[in-house]
Amino acid sequence: MNTKFIFTLSIVILATILSAAAFDSECHYLKRSPELFKRHETNDTCPCTVATAVFNSTVIGEVVFAQDPCGSTLVTGLFGDGLVDPETNCYEYLVVDQCGKLLYNLTSALNVTYRKDGTLPFSTVLHDLNLNCDPDGILLAESDKKRFQKRATGSNLKVQQNRQNYASAPIRSV
Repeated sequence: MNTKFIFTLSIVILATILSAAAFDSECHYLKRSPELFKRHETNDTCPCTVATAVFNSTVIGEVVFAQDPCGSTLVTGLFGDGLVDPETNCYEYLVVDQCGKLLYNLTSALNVTYRKDGTLPFSTVLHDLNLNCDPDGILLAESDKKRFQKRATGSNLKVQQNRQNYASAPIRSV
């Protein structure tokens, strides 16, 4: 069951990323450089980065974040199990730092369609969310409690059910 799920999820995510990359869109990020295709020169483009959040406990699923050179981020994924009765339970999808401080609310942007105990595949491009393009990138988020953790950077994708913490997974660069 898990092998089939992971294989299907990988195919869906790959197809979504490839179809999104096929559309040529204007760069909306300030770090775009006219020397985008010149090699061995420093420029202000963002690094192309891919990160994932894999849920394997209360919720089963995966969310993939793919950043382009302009700083826009494609967010795609699905939840296969664990999202019980979405008609009565309100689910929210939040990017938080290591201390739980809200960095980005993905709920309205994802526009998730639910099915029995999970979601259908979802995908969206966010021009105001970046992974590591500038100090506000979600992979570079620093915790306020530096006294307790040395170099506590990074973030988590948190699923809330009725405004209560339900599941969480670290967002890790691939």
